[in-house]
Amino acid sequence: MDIILNTGSTAFQGAVIKGGRKFTDDYTQEAAYCDISPEDFEELGKPWFVKVTNSYGDSVILRAKKTDRQQRGEIFIPRGPWANIVVTPVTESTGSPRYKNLVVQIEKGSGPVLGPQELMKKYYTKRARPKWEANRKWTA
Repeated sequence: MDIILNTGSTAFQGAVIKGGRKFTDDYTQEAAYCDISPEDFEELGKPWFVKVTNSYGDSVILRAKKTDRQQRGEIFIPRGPWANIVVTPVTESTGSPRYKNLVVQIEKGSGPVLGPQELMKKYYTKRARPKWEANRKWTA
């Protein structure tokens, strides 16, 4: 299903980061989830996990969290390496990627959610970069 992605910081995530615990299970708990409205949660089949995919084909598995704080047709992912997988690099001359109001695909997924070290090894190494980056043509 097409859905609007918004990302941002949370107080709990910030507390973990400020404590220097980015490579812990606490950080995974506070940043590797997707808030979904009750209606969209039901439409997705009450998933434990979701797969979020951007227009470049890059995707990430996250824990699904049904919440009344989220509007139908929109999801929220806390700012961090999980969200960065699906945030597109297009800046539209602003110098900043689209962290808000980005159309993505969401579907029921299967776990596990990767921890920060596994996620970075999978997506942020030279041999396995996000598709948009791997296809980029560098010119001097």
